[in-house]
Amino acid sequence: MKVVTLKTPDGKTRYYLNDDAGTPVQPVMNYLRFKDNTGAARNTLRLQCFHLKHYFTYLKEAGKNYEQTTVDDLAGFLAWLKNPDILKKVVMLRFTPDHQPQTINAIIDTVVAFYDYLLRHEGMENRLSEMLVKFVRDPGRNYRSFLHGIAENRMVKSHILKLSVPRMKIRTISREDAATLLDACTNTRDYLLLYLLFETGMRIGEALSLWLEDFDMTGLTVTLHDRGELENLAEIKTVSSPRKLDCTQELMDLFSGYVCEYHSSDVRTNHVFLKLRGGNAGKAMDYVDVDNLFRTLRKKTGISVTPHTFRHTSLSLLYSAGWEPEMLRQRAGHKNIYTTLDTYVHPSDEEVAEAFHKVSESLRMPSVRREADQ
Repeated sequence: MKVVTLKTPDGKTRYYLNDDAGTPVQPVMNYLRFKDNTGAARNTLRLQCFHLKHYFTYLKEAGKNYEQTTVDDLAGFLAWLKNPDILKKVVMLRFTPDHQPQTINAIIDTVVAFYDYLLRHEGMENRLSEMLVKFVRDPGRNYRSFLHGIAENRMVKSHILKLSVPRMKIRTISREDAATLLDACTNTRDYLLLYLLFETGMRIGEALSLWLEDFDMTGLTVTLHDRGELENLAEIKTVSSPRKLDCTQELMDLFSGYVCEYHSSDVRTNHVFLKLRGGNAGKAMDYVDVDNLFRTLRKKTGISVTPHTFRHTSLSLLYSAGWEPEMLRQRAGHKNIYTTLDTYVHPSDEEVAEAFHKVSESLRMPSVRREADQ
């Protein structure tokens, strides 16, 4: 199985799945075309194509046909995702799964959506998507609405094939590490990009989608627009991503100096961030350029960092400074406030330790206190 990338007649990048003989897997192609027509983002299409590549690879190894798959087969697929050697005669001992639980859940979600499409659009007799879905009341979220307990709780769709996902502690860096990374930049473009990510908390795709006119130097704001798929494949992630972000005068001064240095009359794009060297100099910076930059920074500084680390750090600092969840949600560009709450609205280890020391005296046993006083 191979994921193939192609350019459509209107210049968009799209994906389809080929089998081992080089023939497109038609049901997957139909599904991805449907998702594309309903407005799915390019990166979503790419990820789902890879998810279905895993699934059809498993079906081939297990000797199964996608039209006769059962719930037990899907459970076997879940086990295969954790250990792809499980169908072989000699099974290698694995101390860690091949995929993380959240990745496996995302792949299963795609497979369920694929079968739901087949059920609704091709009338498959195998009603697998219906058998894998259950509805639960009160999914245990840590946020309750104003009418919680008064109005009837809404039933929420859930899948029976779900792995438990441990709460992941988000990765942030200190201000000192951020300053070290900035000092390691060798040109104004890289410095501006890191400064922008740290101050605004925007996603790297949003930064790469910025145009010169998005910077309001008088109002000290940067506005994110949804312009669809751009020449460097940057795109806005969700319907809540277009937003206006307040910023500092220091950021605007950096932007002004960068534009004067690099945006000469020869540059034919109004993308803010440009390629600086080679035959493509002056064209829009892309994800590969960003990946190369952060590889270099990690090697030079020894600091483990990604563009998303800057986003997590920025938004975590705002929460620690007292920002309300709804303000944080708008700044982050989250569609759902649950995402904001689950990711950022919880105290750090340092805040928990500080709070404990403030009340630790009240937790001491009387006998311990008397001995300490003697």
